[in-house]
Amino acid sequence: MANLLKSGATMLETLCPTCRVPLFRLKSGEVVCPKCGQRYVIVASEEEEHRVKVDLVLLGLEQVTVQKISSLSASLASSETFDEITEVSRAIITLLQVLQLSRQIRGSEKGVQEKGK
Repeated sequence: MANLLKSGATMLETLCPTCRVPLFRLKSGEVVCPKCGQRYVIVASEEEEHRVKVDLVLLGLEQVTVQKISSLSASLASSETFDEITEVSRAIITLLQVLQLSRQIRGSEKGVQEKGK
């Protein structure tokens, strides 16, 4: 804890739900437990908690989608027949649509959040 304070982190009143030690806000804005290393997001309302959960789920979806696109890109490079190329290309297009939609939803969530401020 002393090292965190020396590095400019701020000790918060909120306790880690697991370790029951004070959480720290780092200079980067991240909130961490000095004992277990778990990262947390502190919210002020249930509505904000919902927005954060949606954002985290969509970010996870985007990460998985990008990984799948990368994998399919390698498959596309090794595809030899027109049918293989078509099948892989369709899968990539579908994943790109998922990625685009997820980013649009996250963008609209942020827009709603900014209007509420």
